[in-house]
Amino acid sequence: MADFAKLAVTAQRLITANGRTVTVRKHGSTPTDSAKPWRGQRTPVTTEVTGAGCFVPESMVENPDGVKRQGEYLLFAAADDDDNDLRTFDSIVDGGQVWKIVKATLLAPGSIRIIYEFEVER
Repeated sequence: MADFAKLAVTAQRLITANGRTVTVRKHGSTPTDSAKPWRGQRTPVTTEVTGAGCFVPESMVENPDGVKRQGEYLLFAAADDDDNDLRTFDSIVDGGQVWKIVKATLLAPGSIRIIYEFEVER
């Protein structure tokens, strides 16, 4: 039987050693002007989580409509998520670069969260 708690610690150690500090952000959904919601939201970020993230090489991704494109991925240790579900977050800040989260996946066998995989785009 695999020791998933030990695997989660190993994932955090490897991502910290090979990655860099990134911030995962969740934005508010309230529009700036409720009378003119089409102008978009200008509300501040509601939640931020900072931790180590490791970008992995691009790979081919197939959309549901069958179109293939290059995908970029970021691995983030679930031990750094401050008990937040990062699958509901919107963007990642890496230095001065902001990445939009296209898809977020959590590897969590049983109750032990190990690692998040974010598909991101600029």
